[in-house]
Amino acid sequence: MAIPFEQSTSICNHCDRAIPATNIDLHYAHCSRNLERCKVCGDMIPTRHAEEHYLDAHAPVSCSLCSETVDRGILALHKGENCPRRIVTCEYCEFPLPAVDLVKHQEVCGNRTEYCPMCSKYVRLRERLDHDIRFHGTSDSTAGPSR
Repeated sequence: MAIPFEQSTSICNHCDRAIPATNIDLHYAHCSRNLERCKVCGDMIPTRHAEEHYLDAHAPVSCSLCSETVDRGILALHKGENCPRRIVTCEYCEFPLPAVDLVKHQEVCGNRTEYCPMCSKYVRLRERLDHDIRFHGTSDSTAGPSR
């Protein structure tokens, strides 16, 4: 028996998929009985797994660092970029500290001075790169930040 090269399709009213027209009634009966659309992401989920899908993919969770409640889908982004309690590193001393404390720490840390061996002057750490460019024509200081 030859299979026609182009088979006409119909769109299922339940899942919005293109189904061969000859199978649409059987498909719709099965689809509407066993699948439901997730109200959050729009995916078609087996009805018996809908609650599990919501809990695994969309349920709000508490950040283990700051206790803020965020959607599960953005928890990794929150912890990596937005959480005020995530650990970041000071650009002057490379000390790890919570992001919420970084600005205050760098205000103090960047005001420390370091000896410039090229011109024998003490330069603030926050001004070291500008100093090296303006006075020595380089952006690579020979002495790194002191610790």
